[in-house]
Amino acid sequence: MSGLGSSARGQPWRIIILAVGGLLAAIVVAGTVALAITSNVGAVTDRALHNDVVLEDEADDLRVAVLDVRHFQRNILFSGPSRTALAEFESAYQELLERIEALRLVDIDSPSVATPDELSAMVAAYYADIRPAMDLYESDRAGFDAAHEAGLARLVDLDEAAQGLDRQGEVQASAALREVEQATDTATFLLLLLVAGAGTAGLALTWAALRVLGELRALYAAQQEAGTRLEAALRAKTDFVADASHELRTPLTVLRGNAEIGLALPSDGACGHEDLLREIVREAARMTRLVEDLLFLARSDAGSVPLDFHDVSVEPWLAEVAARAEILTRERGAQLEPRVRVAAAGRFDPERVEQAILALIDNAAKYSPPGALVRLSARLEDDRLLIEIADRGPGIAKADLGVVFERFHRGDKTRPRRSGGTGLGLSIARAIMEAHDGRIVASSELGVGTRMTVEWPLVARSRQAPDMGDPTMSSRDGVPRIPTSAGAAGQ
Repeated sequence: MSGLGSSARGQPWRIIILAVGGLLAAIVVAGTVALAITSNVGAVTDRALHNDVVLEDEADDLRVAVLDVRHFQRNILFSGPSRTALAEFESAYQELLERIEALRLVDIDSPSVATPDELSAMVAAYYADIRPAMDLYESDRAGFDAAHEAGLARLVDLDEAAQGLDRQGEVQASAALREVEQATDTATFLLLLLVAGAGTAGLALTWAALRVLGELRALYAAQQEAGTRLEAALRAKTDFVADASHELRTPLTVLRGNAEIGLALPSDGACGHEDLLREIVREAARMTRLVEDLLFLARSDAGSVPLDFHDVSVEPWLAEVAARAEILTRERGAQLEPRVRVAAAGRFDPERVEQAILALIDNAAKYSPPGALVRLSARLEDDRLLIEIADRGPGIAKADLGVVFERFHRGDKTRPRRSGGTGLGLSIARAIMEAHDGRIVASSELGVGTRMTVEWPLVARSRQAPDMGDPTMSSRDGVPRIPTSAGAAGQ
């Protein structure tokens, strides 16, 4: 009895082992056969489609070649058989012959379409009529015109023949697809067997998948929490910069005002503090510009760039911009070459856009050799205004082109901050143009110079900036402003 019991208990294990072994064997066999049939389907597809797709493509190329020949024949009709016109015609004719020769490599399974030999004969007859007539363009214009009309008719016949080949290619391609479908249906049954076996194995993987899914959910929750913390940190950073800028502006204004008062007081020259007071005034002004720039960028990060849209006549506005730019470049020891005659009108914030342009011009003049030209040009493309600032400075390396608009980036790191700017001017310029649905594109070549292209739609989308609660930054119409900071236009 003990032996029988042991045999009964062991038999289910033997059944399980045999079942698993049989399943694995079935999966291996089905997979091997499926791979073989799949390879056969691939071979059938390549064999069936390659020739037919090539036929359709070559027929399309033939039609294009016929149209090119007709085009250059008509050019000769309207402009005469010049050397250039004849050369273009001959080149198109040779291309037509090559397209016909290419068709000889394709199997065409229809007697109802033109063969390459028939096409060659049609082309040869066409050329034999039209080419000699071109030499009679001046002496026998009537004969040329008659040959021209006959040639066009032959080209129409050629185009119809090419269309027939194109349609035949489509027919053969459809037949090829049906052949592929038949081969695919043959493989479907065995593939279903393979799927059934894989489904059984998939049950064993379900548990592991559920475990992985649970871990992914936990990871996703952690990432969401980290993203929330990062967003809060970025918001706190932006708020801090804005708040710090607000708080710094008042003491800076007081410091600068007191220093200016000290300079205005009578002095007998014995005090010797005038130089210190002037230095305080200069540094306070520089710090004020930096604070204004940081405040502007903080508002930009918050999506509230202050803009004041007006209807602007472009040409007089550009003339005023060029006049101020000329003063700026002269202060930098460079010369401005303006080309800004553009008759157009648009709606945008003229002061902010001028601020962006002057920052780019100041940057170009600052890095140009003494006496070098800085070119300011403007043009229209559709409904967009493009303004280019080009210099002949040392240029910018390709590795730096992608970061020149980053904050605090300076092209010449050996230059002191006082003369090199803060590195915020280009960032502010980009923020202004992006707020106008525009952009600034930089291109440069070392040793040759740099070109900055500013472009934006003349009818920019008006945006209402929220009240930032800073009355000292408001202009006459209540829209926050900051002065153009030439010194902050660091490259």
